[in-house]
Order: sequence, then structure tokens, then C-alpha cells
Amino acid sequence: MNSESYAYIGRKQPQIDGLAKATGEAKFTTDLVLPRMLIGKLLGSPYPHARVRNVDASRALALKGVKAVVTGKDVPGKKYGVFVSRMDETGLTVKARFVGDPVAAVAAVDEETAMEALGLISVDYEILPAVFDPEEAMKEGAPVIHDEYERNIVADTHYDFGDVEAGFRECDHIREDNFFSQTVSHATLEPRGVLADCDVAGKLTLWTSTQAPFQVRRDIIRALDIPASKLRVIKAHVGGGFGGKADTYPMQVAATLLAMKTGRPLKIIATREEEINVRRRAPMSIFTKTGVKKDGAIMAQYLKILADSGAYSSTSILMMYNSGLTCMIPYRIPNFKYDGYQIYTNKMVTGAMRGHGANQPRFAVESQLDMIAEDIGMDPADLRLRNASQKGDTTVSGLHFVSCELSRSIEESTRNVGWKEKRRQKGTNRGIGIACGGFVCGARISGHTASGTNIHVHEDGGVTVITGSADIGQGSNSVMAQFVAEELGIPLSDISVIAADTETTPIDNGTFSSRVTFYGGNATLLAAREVKQMMAGIAATLLKSNAEDIVFRDKLVFVRDDPSRSIPFGKLAKATEGMGHGRLIIGQGQWAPTNTQFPDKKTKWGNVSGSYSFATQIAEVEVDTETGQVKVISITIGDDCGQVINPLSVQGQADGSVAMGIGHALLEQLLFGSNGQLMNPSLLDFKIPTAMECPPTTLLEVGTPDPIGPYGAKEIGEGLLITTVPAICNAIYNAVGVRITELPITPEKILKALDEKKRREKP
Repeated sequence: MNSESYAYIGRKQPQIDGLAKATGEAKFTTDLVLPRMLIGKLLGSPYPHARVRNVDASRALALKGVKAVVTGKDVPGKKYGVFVSRMDETGLTVKARFVGDPVAAVAAVDEETAMEALGLISVDYEILPAVFDPEEAMKEGAPVIHDEYERNIVADTHYDFGDVEAGFRECDHIREDNFFSQTVSHATLEPRGVLADCDVAGKLTLWTSTQAPFQVRRDIIRALDIPASKLRVIKAHVGGGFGGKADTYPMQVAATLLAMKTGRPLKIIATREEEINVRRRAPMSIFTKTGVKKDGAIMAQYLKILADSGAYSSTSILMMYNSGLTCMIPYRIPNFKYDGYQIYTNKMVTGAMRGHGANQPRFAVESQLDMIAEDIGMDPADLRLRNASQKGDTTVSGLHFVSCELSRSIEESTRNVGWKEKRRQKGTNRGIGIACGGFVCGARISGHTASGTNIHVHEDGGVTVITGSADIGQGSNSVMAQFVAEELGIPLSDISVIAADTETTPIDNGTFSSRVTFYGGNATLLAAREVKQMMAGIAATLLKSNAEDIVFRDKLVFVRDDPSRSIPFGKLAKATEGMGHGRLIIGQGQWAPTNTQFPDKKTKWGNVSGSYSFATQIAEVEVDTETGQVKVISITIGDDCGQVINPLSVQGQADGSVAMGIGHALLEQLLFGSNGQLMNPSLLDFKIPTAMECPPTTLLEVGTPDPIGPYGAKEIGEGLLITTVPAICNAIYNAVGVRITELPITPEKILKALDEKKRREKP
């Protein structure tokens, strides 16, 4: 069946919750209110590294309206964290490791009282030596941030595939370059929030802004030593996450603890300053060495990355893994070596952010490929075509590409923009740049990674889809509804979706690693097809046909060769319940890819994803040589995300990726003072792109249906973003001939580089 045959797949569909969001009916965590609800606030350490000797909350507790104060000593359980091998957080701490690390929390009748109470809590600190630079933190004698980790190395990953040294000996040209990618904030529209309630039987319920409700439950039951059956976590509407809401945060632990202590509902909503000071993208120093033959064939590549983890581990293991893994997706590299280190420092924590470790090395590698192309006199697009991965390839590390249209992506993107002609333009201060990338459709490297969906058909033909997958604004609920609509032949208006509730939905690992459509979609298809099979059997009896000849379309169920023999879907639903002797029409689906392997612990070899996406991005920019200002004129994307499910959602993902990439390339940078304190924790000082800075984006869909993805779909959430930054950087070089290797590319850096270029060119 091709896309033209589909009723809902590949068609523009509004989000099923779009009207609720547009009218304000959708309830985010901050909108939720319960009777007798208290307000909570966290007290952060003013020191980057300090042991809490004592907390005196007597004055705060004496304040009218204050109901409770809790500290790190009140947390009864064990440390928690994203990975079992790196659990290093407690929610509230007895040893502060960055400025703002929460040491206490207060519950009061309103926000004003809670804020006043924070000022009345007296904390006696033993100030400890601090370290803020990862290179310094690795040195012998540096302050130890977590006792378990020698030289503060929280994660180190090493790949050595092929024979890198032999590969370099075969090369005709080798480059070695250093790059630096700065730290930036997720800058989600909605700050983090949580509402906790404890009923008289001791059952706890949390409504929270999260990407991973099952992980939040796992961590809190560990930290507070409570049974899993006594905690329910419900994902409220989420106003953006981008990886920043994938972890469990101190406010969630504190709110639960305070609700238990007071016996009243309690809500904590982060201020913008608190929101920015929770998680960030890891800054990375990247050394890149690449060798090629005269024809541009890449023979060997080596990367060494040093990343700042901040005060806690978060997703450090996966980040370091991804940083090396994704380098091997877009191009054929027969010999590859990688050393990645993530280091604790006394600064705010780094963690997952859209692209999760792939963005920083992609910036370095794609910039260097352009530099190599210039060195050997080759067109940058031709260099990438020469090395592009192909369908059926297995990389030297074991990644297998069951679908891949990267070459087509390069060819159609360059043709669309008039690449050859624009590359030849001189003296206009306008430039064009290219970059390619690839990404996983859910990395299966540890723990529970399957997804599940249950589908219930009601007696009137309405359908409820119950999925563990978390919609955080990307529209996954709508995608699941489209799959069900296509299978059962009913409109989206007849489908409702219940998602991400640890009490009522199947377990799901969360929304990250671009896995939701791929995993959750396949689980939903299995559930829908189980329902369809059940109902088709009854329809065959009623219509005197065979079940395999029954078609579901346009709210009718009919015989394929004789559509006049039909029954309305709602009537069939009622009949199915009756003829099944009251049996409910419920389908269940659980799915994880079967073509993956956990990477070998020693060799790291393994196919970690069921499929991989590919993309080419071409940026056109204009540089003002008087001011150093860069204007992005247009972005063209050749995208291989397999079968497009909803063109509106896909375009939204592309536009969002471009906006975030422009911010990373040109504007955004978190700044820290000498004591590790964040100096620009607001959207006034931390500049993000507005609509005025975002150019027109042309999206060219070049993919073919993937054999494993649901209806042939692959990821599009993260794979596009990782190519935006290097495409812009390469376009700037093409425009004015200066190469900036340290992000962000500010006007000051461009003007300085132009001055240095003029001095070099003087006779």
C-alpha cells in the first residue's frame, strides 16, 4: 500500500489536543489546584561546594502559615539517578555540590509565606574547595566532588574499531583540529512543576511536568523508601522538554516528602531562574583528526572529547556513548577511534538535550570536513556524497541501516538551492554551507526499552488508546491516534488517548532518544490489529465472508469485493460485544525491536537501534562585515525520516530544530561567575531566537518507508537539529572566509577573525 492509499497516514492532521491548548482548557501542572493545597519552595546552597553541618528551621516554622520544613536528613532512602551504575542524587542534599543545590524545602499556605520562610532558615555550612573546569577537575589533588569517582571522572567511553593507525598511514591528507561547543539551556516555555497529594490511606499521587513518569516513580520510591504500589505518577500537559524533563528533580522528591509530612496536597512550580539552573547541555572540548585519500574517501577518524558533567551524573553514560556512536552513522568510516570523558565539576548539572551528545561532535566533524574539502580542492557536497552511508550498510561498529537515503538527501538538497552556482559567488558577504547527520530511532543500550499500548473499543464505536508514551508537545498522542484511525477506518474525532500514567497505562521508558513514534507506534499498531482481527471475525460471520476479506474504512466495515455488504463500525462494535458473550473489545501491544543487540561491554560492537534517520541541511547566511552580525537567510533540509505520518508535525519539528540550532550557533551561552554561580538565569539575559531570527525552512522529504518503523516511519525529533549548527558555521566561512571553531559565533568573534585575516593578507 502506497501513501496515496492511506486515509490518515501522510495527511495533514491537526493535533488532537490542539483545541484544548488553544482555548486554555489543557491543564499544565501550574494550572492544577486541589483543596487545602500548600505551596512549596526549595532552599539552594549559596556555595558551590559545602557540607551541611546543621539546619535550624525554628524561625521558619514559627512563621504563621508555614506547615513544614524538610532537609536532606529527612530523605530516608537511597541515592537515585538515570542509570543504576551512576546513582548519585538524593533530592535534598547534606553536601551541596553547586550554587543552588537544594538543602531544604518548605511548605506554606501561599508562595509569599513560603519565600519569607526560606529567608528564616539558618544553615551552618562547612565550605569545601571547589573546582569548575573539567581539565582542572581531572588533575591529581583536585577537590573530590563525589567520593566514589577518582579524578572526578563520572563517565568514560572508548571505541577502537578497525585499525586507526594503519588507516591514517593510507591517507593522502590528514587534519587535526580543536573545537569547543558551549553550554546552553533548554529554555522550555513551561518551567518544571509538580503537585503531590497523599490520601488518608497513604497513597501518593504526583502530577508533574515530565518526559518519563515511570522513571520519576522509580526514583522517588527509591529515595523515599516507599512501595511502588503506593505511588502514582501522572504526566500533566507538558510545555516542552527537549530532554530537560527526562530526569527526576529535587522538587519532585521534596514535594512528595512534604505532602507525606503535612497530609495535604503540595505544589512546587519553578521560577524561570530556578528552571534554568537545573539542567543544561554539556559543554564539550573536541579534538578531531580525520584522514582522507585524494578522492576524498575517509580512511580514518579519531575524536577525543572532554565534557563537563556539572555536579551530578544525570545521563552522562549515554551522552558519552552517543557522542561517539553518532559519528559513525552518516559516513562510511572503516577505521574509527574515540575517547570520551565526562567530568564532575561544581557547576549546575548537565544532561540530555535534543540531540543528546550528537550535536557537539557533529559541529566539529562537519566543520572539519569542509576544511578538508578546501585543502584537497573538492566540493564539500561531493566529499559527503563520496562517503555517504547506504542502505544495507553495516558500520565498523555494528550499526546496520535497513533504510538510508542520505545520498538522495544530499543530491536533492543541493539541487533545490542551486548549490554549485551559489558556492561560486564571491564578494557578496553571502554564503552557503552544508552538513549531514544521522540519528537513532531509540537507542537500546540498557534496561527496559519496550513500549506498550492497550486499545479499548466502546459499544458505540468510540475508541480509547491507552499508551505509556509521553506526549511533551511533539504530538505523539496524535500520531498514535492516526495509526489507530488508519487501521480501524474511523475518524480521529472518535479516538481519545490516555497517556503516561503509571497506574493505568503500560510501562514505558519515557520520551527521549527519538523513540516514541518508532516504539510506541509499533506497539499501538499491534494493539489496533488485535482489535481489528477480533472485530473482523465477527464481521465475517455477519456479512457471510472471510475475515481476511473484511475492510475497515470511513466508519464502515465491508467486504472487499462487494462494498454493499457492510455494517457501520459502531454497530459492529456492539455486535462484537454481544456475540462474544459480553467480551470486551481490548487489544494489547508490546514492542521492542528484534534486530538490535546490546553493545558488547568490551568491544562496544552492536546494532543499538532498529533503524536510523538521515538528513542533509543547507544554510544560506549573510554576514555584515562592519558589525559582525549574521543573518540566516534560509534553511533547506533533505530529510530521510521514512514515511511521513503527519506533514504538519514534521514541518513543526523542522522549524523547531532550525530555531534551536540558530540559538546554539549564534546566540546562546550560559555564563558562570568565579564561584560557579549562573550569571544569566533569565530569558532577558540568556538570548534565544525569536520569530524574527528564524528564516524560511524548506523541507524536502526524500525517505522511503522503513521496513521496521510503523507504517514505515522513522524519527525526526532530533536528527534534524544536529546538522543545523555546522551548516551555519560552514556558510559563514563561505561568506567571509573566517572559520570560527568555538561556539557561539558572536559578532565579536567574527570581527576579530576578520581583523586577523586582513593582517595575514597584508603584503
